[in-house]
Amino acid sequence: VDGQKMSKSLGNVINPFELVKKYGTDAVRYYLLREILPTEDGDFSYEKFKQRYNSDLAGGIGNLLARTLTLALKLNIEVKKPGVKIKKEVDKTSKNYKKYLKDFKFSEALKSVWGLISFCDKYINEEKPWEQKKNSSQVVFNILFALDKISDLLLPFLPETSERIKKIIESKKSKIL
Repeated sequence: VDGQKMSKSLGNVINPFELVKKYGTDAVRYYLLREILPTEDGDFSYEKFKQRYNSDLAGGIGNLLARTLTLALKLNIEVKKPGVKIKKEVDKTSKNYKKYLKDFKFSEALKSVWGLISFCDKYINEEKPWEQKKNSSQVVFNILFALDKISDLLLPFLPETSERIKKIIESKKSKIL
């Protein structure tokens, strides 16, 4: 913890049950898999945990999902096929992800998924579908497609989050498509 060995006498022991109670199993699992290599000792600090939680989970995947669903409900989504650019990025991510998993490089596998999330954020910011352009429906559909694939990739790491994303997308589909 914070660069020191955990010790009861130092009083720096982390109670994982308290962490799970406050942030949830997926958040704790995500931090451990992303920050600590499975074959080595790792360093934990509440500050690093909160930073990773806020930037990747709440601000990353959570923000992308919320933004996309808000836009999808405002637009009339008629598209049924993802665009080439997004499909290519999803395929590239899936290929890298599988390679990393095969080598037990869980942190790298998760980094590749968050690379796709960053790609989607950049894509949606560049395309500005909220301006109701001609391609807005396609842009939002592309992000929904990517989010669906992202939830598949997250399933072994963040099963509750993955299922939540799937359920949210499925429950909105009738209103969106």
